[in-house]
Amino acid sequence: MYGFNHKRTEGQFEICWNELQSALPKNGEGGFLLGVSGSKLLLDGVPLESGQSERSFAQLLTTAGLASINFSTKVTVDDFARLVRAFAVGGSKAQDVAKHIKDNLGETKDSTIKINEVKFVAADPATGDVMVASQIAAQTLGPEFKQWLNDPQKLLQLIAAAEGARAGGEGGMMVPMGSVPMVPAGSAGAATEGMVAAGMAFSGTVPLQEQEVVQAIRLLTRFGEVSKDESKTPILQQELSQTDPNTKLNLQQLLESLAANLPQQENDSPLLMKAAEHMAIRFALERYQKGEVKVNAVHQMMEHMSRQMDTLRQILKIQEDKMGKAGLLVESHADILDRMFWAEVPEAGKRSVLLSNEAACVPPRNIRQFVELVLERGDKETAGGILLNYVNCLDAKDAEPRRKTAIGFSQIADLYVGPGGSLMSTAIRKVGQQLANDPDPEQQSLLSVAFVRLSQEAANCKNFSALGEVCAAMENVAKQRPVLANDLRPRIGVENRLPEFIEEALHLPELPQDLIQVLRRTSQAAVEHLADRFFRCMRREECDRMVELVNQLGETGLVQLREMLRTGQSRQASSAVGLLSRLDVATLLELLPLRLKEWNRFYHDIVVRQIAYGAAPDRGRTLLELLEVLDPIVLPQAVDEIGMSGDRTAAPPLIVMAQAGEAQSRSPFVQLKAIESLGRLREPEAVPELRQILESKKRWKWANHRELRIAAAQALAKIDPRYGGQVVADSSLQPAELAIAPLDAAPACPWVRQRRYERIVLPKTVSATIGSSWGKSHILVRELSLGGGMGTKEDNLRIGSEANLDISLGMRHIRAQVLLRRARVNEVGFEIVNTDVESRYRLRQLLMEAMERGPVANLDWDGNRRV
Repeated sequence: MYGFNHKRTEGQFEICWNELQSALPKNGEGGFLLGVSGSKLLLDGVPLESGQSERSFAQLLTTAGLASINFSTKVTVDDFARLVRAFAVGGSKAQDVAKHIKDNLGETKDSTIKINEVKFVAADPATGDVMVASQIAAQTLGPEFKQWLNDPQKLLQLIAAAEGARAGGEGGMMVPMGSVPMVPAGSAGAATEGMVAAGMAFSGTVPLQEQEVVQAIRLLTRFGEVSKDESKTPILQQELSQTDPNTKLNLQQLLESLAANLPQQENDSPLLMKAAEHMAIRFALERYQKGEVKVNAVHQMMEHMSRQMDTLRQILKIQEDKMGKAGLLVESHADILDRMFWAEVPEAGKRSVLLSNEAACVPPRNIRQFVELVLERGDKETAGGILLNYVNCLDAKDAEPRRKTAIGFSQIADLYVGPGGSLMSTAIRKVGQQLANDPDPEQQSLLSVAFVRLSQEAANCKNFSALGEVCAAMENVAKQRPVLANDLRPRIGVENRLPEFIEEALHLPELPQDLIQVLRRTSQAAVEHLADRFFRCMRREECDRMVELVNQLGETGLVQLREMLRTGQSRQASSAVGLLSRLDVATLLELLPLRLKEWNRFYHDIVVRQIAYGAAPDRGRTLLELLEVLDPIVLPQAVDEIGMSGDRTAAPPLIVMAQAGEAQSRSPFVQLKAIESLGRLREPEAVPELRQILESKKRWKWANHRELRIAAAQALAKIDPRYGGQVVADSSLQPAELAIAPLDAAPACPWVRQRRYERIVLPKTVSATIGSSWGKSHILVRELSLGGGMGTKEDNLRIGSEANLDISLGMRHIRAQVLLRRARVNEVGFEIVNTDVESRYRLRQLLMEAMERGPVANLDWDGNRRV
């Protein structure tokens, strides 16, 4: 719009040049490759997010026959300016864009920007002489000639009339264009009779020779010239008189064939162009079938024929200009002939070529077409053989087939998924070997794109065997080319897909061994993702599968877990606690006390919960070892979990903690939790201490608070049910008070952490206030238990933070320290971590009143979480 020297253009060019420089890799010599696959742009094999402009640009490159553009790390501003000018001058016409790009860059052998074309035989941009022509569409001629020019029968009549005029001698009347003698339109033989009358022999088609094909194309060109200028009719007659009889015969037979098939075909191109194309295709096919030309020379032949049709295309260029002005892309005529030739090759011939060592010369679009056809028929063996043979083209001695195969991989990588088996693994292994061993920087760039595309397809279809080959190839490349390996790793993205693979493994009946191998080869990232997923587990079976996966990694996985706990940040290190509590308790007890001293209360809470998630049989003793370094707020949870562990070897310390005199340094709430844990463990050795708590008196009053006595009575009833009746008779405790008891451990519970107490739905919501460093908030509590509850929040509370809870019951208050837990939308859950025994008893009374007013809750919890 402004011209290349305009200030705005110069500013945009400078910005674009700077962005190109920043995008080029700082190390290595490969640069980067801007490729195209269908309607997608690929940057070093990685698909870019595509909007309308990206899709249009990809279509422009595809239509122009350009597979990719390679920018060297030494790219110069002059070469980049030439590339920009080529796109600006070419506009939306693909053939013009390709021509200008090749004129500006293709002839320069030392160009820092290389163009890779899509052809049967690879052409060096520095030496290739390719005529990029237009794709001719219908409706190009004026109305007075349009009908006869697209009617093969009328064209036959025109040839017969011209022959008749010539046979009449010099004094014969000239037949003007547009008024040819009328021959019955229903019979193509009428034209034949005219030809015979004019002295032409007719005995069927004869084998084509190259000179005859060129002559026929020129004859059709004369017809096109006459359609534009009637004064050139004598030249047409002279050209026709000098035409070889075999050429006339083959052309006449071709037109008859077109006339017979015209009603069944879409008439979407001018007849003259269609006739010339059919003649060229037939000649190429005959020579190919006779073995006179090999597949790698077919495109050169098509280019030669395309040049012969150049004049005809220029005559019929009106529609092409209209398409260009409309912004439509026009395909290369040589590519059109390529496609037409491939369509005419018999299926057996296609299979033979694709299974030969010349398969690299076949355009990827033709390989895709045939392989997809074979797969639709269910013939996976043939499809696999063709694709495997294409992989083996990387072993070719010449560099050109290897280069062409590397380019083709980016366009047919997805086909390697279809046949199944080890095909994808074989392809990735072969490309990886070539990538590690090929010294050519340009070939490395092409192979990198192919390797990335194959890796992405393997990841998309979750082919873990192929992904194992990806990891093995990356290890090999890293040894020989570490800079290249560092560049490839983020583009391949195997480590980024590990969470997805791990998630899928959770739901499989058995762990795939190929997935285990992938996790072993990416052990550092794999262990981090496994630990993070364990941190977020909700169900017991998920935790067990995570432990199994880490155990399968062997010593390497354990070493990584230990290192995470030793040196990781708080969040990462705490996520490793649960797995280590199952797999390496000794290391956990060695490292964790040191780390706990560095962490705040929030991570102390996470550690206790992680050990509970691990569900190790000896987790009770593990928690006992950590009690001295745990935050006092978290201590009651740890004591509670010791009781839920079922580990009776942890009972002696709990008996000490349950004694009033020994527990003075701790809160009464910890003593209460120790009493409840002894009841859950059914520890007979604790009976004397529990009876003392229950029965001790001071003068005329009970020595211990009623809430402690209730907990001791409930523990005694669990240890020996015979105490149940005696307790009710002698202790002055009410059955309703004893009915609200701690829940026992449920081994069949599907959740990682079961409830400690039965939660009761209140018949009427209770107002409560939660205060923390973030301020005060009001909630309406609708569910409660001795361990916590659930309420509706009025504002945004920080999940996981600690707070003070105050439930007002008239003149009385229930006060407790709580930790806020994640709950449903607009709701908040809270867990009581500390309270005085009087508030605990008031809470019990509130629950007793709720049970009296409403339906009695089911105290035998089935382990399922209620909604």
